[in-house]
Amino acid sequence: MRILFETDDRLIIEDKPLFLGLVLVLFTLSCVGWTVNEVLAGAYLRAALAFAVSLGLTAIAALAVERVWLVLDRAAGRIEFRRRNAQGFRTERFPLSELAPDGVLIQSRDDTHRLALRLASRDKPVPMTWYYQSGNHIRRCAETTSRWLQD
Repeated sequence: MRILFETDDRLIIEDKPLFLGLVLVLFTLSCVGWTVNEVLAGAYLRAALAFAVSLGLTAIAALAVERVWLVLDRAAGRIEFRRRNAQGFRTERFPLSELAPDGVLIQSRDDTHRLALRLASRDKPVPMTWYYQSGNHIRRCAETTSRWLQD
């Protein structure tokens, strides 16, 4: 997660889950290797199982790996969550007025965190990502967002 763009009128935070995508690609490739190995050994039932696991990992990767942009735009008066994955591009929009200056949250689980926004129209905070991450970059992005809202 990083701050992609920051001006007085616009703040864009981006999350590209490169590590998650790389891990899923490596798991998928290892299962493809397993499939080839089983076919060469003549164990077609195990090859079918390995192929099914490879397809499942590919489907998980297509659904789970998602690039996310959080766009706060003062000029347009809105918040946008832009999401892109293998299924396509989608956007959620909310009025910027629904976000209080203290509406930027860091949700934590164990030693991992994610950025979320508390909006007036929602009972629960809206998380930027479905997964939690480790590192200080979440805190830096939350602090920058809170500071941007207060300016």
